Amino acid sequence: MNGQLIRLELQLRLNNDLISHDLVPGEEVTLGRDANVKIRIPDDSVSRRHAAIRLLEDGKFLIRDLGSRAGTTLNWIMLEQGESVRFRTGDRIRFGSTETIVRLPTGDGQDGENPGDSPEISKVERQAPIGVDEFRTRGSLLLRLNASGTLEREIGWRDFYDRYVPLIKGFAGRAGAGGDEAEDVAHEVVANFFRASHRFEYDAAHGRFRGYLKAATLNAMRARWRKRGGQVNLGDHDEIRIDDSSSVDDVWAQEWTRSVIERALEAVRSSGNQSEQSWEAFDLYGRRGVPAAEVAERLSMSPEAVRQAKSRISRLVRGEIERIRTEEG
Repeated sequence: MNGQLIRLELQLRLNNDLISHDLVPGEEVTLGRDANVKIRIPDDSVSRRHAAIRLLEDGKFLIRDLGSRAGTTLNWIMLEQGESVRFRTGDRIRFGSTETIVRLPTGDGQDGENPGDSPEISKVERQAPIGVDEFRTRGSLLLRLNASGTLEREIGWRDFYDRYVPLIKGFAGRAGAGGDEAEDVAHEVVANFFRASHRFEYDAAHGRFRGYLKAATLNAMRARWRKRGGQVNLGDHDEIRIDDSSSVDDVWAQEWTRSVIERALEAVRSSGNQSEQSWEAFDLYGRRGVPAAEVAERLSMSPEAVRQAKSRISRLVRGEIERIRTEEG
């Protein structure tokens, strides 16, 4: 990347303050409480030298815990000391008790992706309303992506509905839509996909599937909002305005990340390849931060077995997260 400076931004969830630092490819910086580190977080729960962040030559960011006292978690999974893991826009990183949201304004090293992409989609001809039960029983949807080679497979309508409706509802809710209204927005987005074609295809040149789904959601929301006298948002306490592209991109990235993590966790757990004891060890030690010795006593395991279960399942979950991101954006 020819020594180009790449900006890393960490938004503090507590007060929305922004911590930023510019890195050059190949550089590693230290984050912590000490006044001499490159990225400083003034929190007593953060160690003086808490974690290291490295920018690879291809623009990908990695994070590594440096043996911190209170630990580092990425997307609610604890890092082992010395473990390096990639992170992206929208990810949640917690240092001690300080939780941050990642923003990478110039991208995260993913080929062909522009985080700001918001492709316009063609309007779909209006038809009679389609019921939820019909979505869940009629056929399947073929999604194709040509140039990038991702998402070229068939998805059942039930899976499509169950996979993306919670994401759309969460995003719409943060834009001021109440429960029923958010449900209606999600239903309309999926209905538009259904009406487009039994074998739906879209043009990869206009963006990855994540951006396409965002554009479809925004189109549906704007159409509904316009019917309400030109309002852009519905509620007095909405978090974002759907006419603010920067805010929209940030919140969509956060909701997308949350959706991907939940899907990855469910996929690994439902695979049946892990015992309930191992999964509970992962949940208690890897996600809730219960000390390994306490988990071991509770589950009649050795502390080393607890750590191994956590490490094994963490790798599987992160692998599934990467698979979804590679396929869908």
